[in-house]
Amino acid sequence: MKKLSSQSGVGLIEVLVAVLLLSVAVLGFSALQMRAISATDESLVRTKSLTIVRNLAEVMRAYPEAYVKDGSAPPFESILSTEFINLTPAERAKVMPTIQAVMNSSATNTVTISHVKTDNYGTETTVNKTVSILSTGENCLSTTTDTVNSKVVPKQSCTINELAARDALMIKKMATNEAITVGIATCPGSAANAIQQQMCVITAWDNTKAILNDTDNEACAKVDGTYKTGSHCLISETY
Repeated sequence: MKKLSSQSGVGLIEVLVAVLLLSVAVLGFSALQMRAISATDESLVRTKSLTIVRNLAEVMRAYPEAYVKDGSAPPFESILSTEFINLTPAERAKVMPTIQAVMNSSATNTVTISHVKTDNYGTETTVNKTVSILSTGENCLSTTTDTVNSKVVPKQSCTINELAARDALMIKKMATNEAITVGIATCPGSAANAIQQQMCVITAWDNTKAILNDTDNEACAKVDGTYKTGSHCLISETY
């Protein structure tokens, strides 16, 4: 009769231990792969955000005189007009660059712009115009002309304010297509004046809000510009 060896079963235990170690290694490698994919996606979104910021900054620089007011601010024709220059600091605080107003609003494809028009007799009239980036409506793109005072002019003529609103809508649409939200705020530490503000463009994604807020946990950063833990956003100075 063959005598059983005391070493029986040791080989099976060694295989089980090896499988366990291999499983731990594979799980660690899988976690590393997921982390690498997440970092790649984050890098891609950041690159898209920087492109949007660069385009928006160029648009902001193209329309330095385009400003809108809220209902309680005194009327003015432009920020270079005497009416605007004579506004008090409190009244100027109610005035906002057109592009900032459009980007921070809920407007997507269309937005209504109000501005004051002064005739040759000094009479001021508030003009409301809906600007669109759709193929129909007032999109500031003309394929036809009108004759005004013996002059041929584009049929869809737009003011600087309206052109600024249209270009802002175009940037906003570009960001929406990439699942990125955009907001514009006065940079932390900058004086809140209506002229030559130091403006910051905030781009956010993955449920982060493009705002500076101390109490909102989903905000990109605090009012002082400190990024919140876990936020997915970028804050870029424009001018």
